Amino acid sequence: MKKAQFWYGDFLIAVLILMVIGVLFVSSITDLTSRNEILKDLTLEASDISSVLMTEGSGSSIDWQNRIGTVGFMANNKFDSAKFDDFLSLSYEKQKYMLGTFNNIGIYLKNRNNNIVLNNFESIEDGLSLDENSLQSVDDISRISNNLVHIKRFVFYDENNDGKGDIYILGVVVFR
Repeated sequence: MKKAQFWYGDFLIAVLILMVIGVLFVSSITDLTSRNEILKDLTLEASDISSVLMTEGSGSSIDWQNRIGTVGFMANNKFDSAKFDDFLSLSYEKQKYMLGTFNNIGIYLKNRNNNIVLNNFESIEDGLSLDENSLQSVDDISRISNNLVHIKRFVFYDENNDGKGDIYILGVVVFR
């Protein structure tokens, strides 16, 4: 009788171990699918935002302050830094509103030497109450986010309007 009770105890421990493994497996699969859904949503949003930024947009900086018009950084098929500066004059919440997102968003312009020339990282720092100068690159953004999608577009940027510009990267980072 003692021997049978011992086997019964072993059986219960084995069943308990299998149940724990099953629960862990189901929870990890559920986590993977929910993460994939989040990344899918972020990808669609980043694509939409980058497409909008590649247009001329509508409205002036005053209109944008009043949440009227659409944001676009192009003029005459070139990147217009004045429009980007107007965009930077908006608060971070207004920037997100004008781009139609509730997620966090980083926008930057990078030259051939991989130097970021223009960005809205300071707005992100203010909007998220981060330390000043804590965001200098996309890698810094990836450290503060759980989910991130990064889309790059090529634009022609003529810094001093002499007609001898260069191809730059317009990067859009959408993250949670």
